[in-house]
Amino acid sequence: MSIDLVRHAEDVNAEWLTSVFRKTDTAPAGASVTSFDVTPIGTGQMSQSYRFTLGWDGAVGPQSVVIKLAAADDTSRSTGIGLGIYEREIRFYQEVAPRVQGPVARCHLAVFDDSEGWFTLVLDDAAPALQGDQIAGCTVEEARLAMRELARLHAPVWEDPRLDEAEWLNQRPPINAEVAGQLLAGFLERYDPRIEPAHRVIVERFIARLDEWMDDRRRPFSIVHGDYRLDNMLFAGTGGATPLTVVDWQTVSWGPPLLDASYFLGAGLAVEERRATEEDLVRTYYEHLLALGVAAFGWDACWDEYRRKAFHGVLMAVVSPMLVVRTERGDDMFMTSLARHAQQVIDLDAEELLAA
Repeated sequence: MSIDLVRHAEDVNAEWLTSVFRKTDTAPAGASVTSFDVTPIGTGQMSQSYRFTLGWDGAVGPQSVVIKLAAADDTSRSTGIGLGIYEREIRFYQEVAPRVQGPVARCHLAVFDDSEGWFTLVLDDAAPALQGDQIAGCTVEEARLAMRELARLHAPVWEDPRLDEAEWLNQRPPINAEVAGQLLAGFLERYDPRIEPAHRVIVERFIARLDEWMDDRRRPFSIVHGDYRLDNMLFAGTGGATPLTVVDWQTVSWGPPLLDASYFLGAGLAVEERRATEEDLVRTYYEHLLALGVAAFGWDACWDEYRRKAFHGVLMAVVSPMLVVRTERGDDMFMTSLARHAQQVIDLDAEELLAA
């Protein structure tokens, strides 16, 4: 049974919703969606997300779902096609999500039109879970949950040969030292008064050696979210059926899995709290990997990769603000992240690994 792709929220109707749930056996036998309310979620530029609260005839199915669609704007949609982010997210839900565990919402529908860039995602709604706050940070227990769930994401496809050969997952990011250097000039012009001198030194030395760092892709590999941070996390709290749901898989790739762990802890915790708990939290991740069947991966290799990938947060903090619309909260978030990630690099003496 083929389900038609939807381009705009106003194209959704009760019959279409019913067909989606029947295809995935989510709708109880004989039940149909008869009504729904629509609420926009967020203000995404590259895509649009909506919460559909559902009314049912007969037995009751899902109370609500999230429907994510491509940007209506032609320019934004063309960017989504050109960067491959639409295809990556759709194919993640089609090909990878059914094989992993961890913080991934159940997907009812994932379809993509590669000619014009339209896509439709229908996902379980994590409401009333609370979104994380990148600036405020999280508790140590929330960080431990994120590390456990990350292991459950990585372990099932650890060194998977099919994903290792998947072209859509193995695309080099469109960034190098030359491009990053140009962006850094504008970044420093805009933010220099808010950057600590020691952190600026880390940024400038790293960007100069960015190509070397990006080419250093050491095994093992697994699926990598690429933007595993609090603003992309929904915490269910005590008693939640799904304790953590991670959204926005448009940056997914195949590569060094410790990138996700280092990126999350680097900015997810305040500096003093990270220093006090960092190694213990990485061990939580590592021990869960082993319990889930990952073999031939020693602790020393894990810890070195964690240190080496601390630079990812520095890169994201410098490049991202120069590519998105500027906002006051965005400025605060990027400055907070840069300070935490640069200090993480210093605390871990990660620069020594650029030459290792």
